[in-house]
Amino acid sequence: MDKKLGAFNEQSINPTLAEVLKKLKKQFGEEMAKNGIHWEHKRGRPADDKQSPWRIAYGWLWQQKFPYWQMDWLWQTLIKKAASPSHWLRFTPDSPSRGMVVPPGKKNDPPVIGLGIPYYIHVELDCDQQHLLLLNRGLDTNYVVCPSQAFAPVNRLKDKKILMPQSEAMCEEITFDTVGQEEFLAIVLDDSLDLSWLTPNEEEPAPIWNPERLKELWTRLGEDSNNWQAFYRSFEVVEASA
Repeated sequence: MDKKLGAFNEQSINPTLAEVLKKLKKQFGEEMAKNGIHWEHKRGRPADDKQSPWRIAYGWLWQQKFPYWQMDWLWQTLIKKAASPSHWLRFTPDSPSRGMVVPPGKKNDPPVIGLGIPYYIHVELDCDQQHLLLLNRGLDTNYVVCPSQAFAPVNRLKDKKILMPQSEAMCEEITFDTVGQEEFLAIVLDDSLDLSWLTPNEEEPAPIWNPERLKELWTRLGEDSNNWQAFYRSFEVVEASA
């Protein structure tokens, strides 16, 4: 520190820590409170002061804030690698045809989903790979849509298409109960990934992808970087018109 800062006075570290803690509390106080760290403003210490305040703040940054910051970074990095044509993912409120199957007309539907309306998801991808991983990110949720027991236990594309929910799924329809942005990221691979949390089961009908799981997925994709493609599209969930 002497080389970096010139003359460094060790006695000044406590005021420096105090200033850093002050800025951390101002910036992240609400997030810390959600994780059970409540600061007493009179002394500037958390309610549970078994540890020094700076150690508690450091622990929160490393154990709580950093994993989710890393998850956000990985998500955004995957989006940057993704193609975003408007036609690859569609939501239709009508039930799928039980008779002659006619392809939908080519049109650019607005990326809007109606609140509380039952939907089917149509995925159509013009690529050679055969297996689909579809991740969803909402306001406070991170779900694996496919493969999942809830919506799509079979993740193999048939004629480059998948319709969800599938007949073998637990759900008969897909609805949204909160307004806001819903993001969808598809990863198409030659083979399914043998990750335990991607095995459809009724105990976790729609697996939640968290920092640990997304990092595991990122590592596996990095090991086989030439054999997958990504696609991205976002929708806005709005109040359904009467």
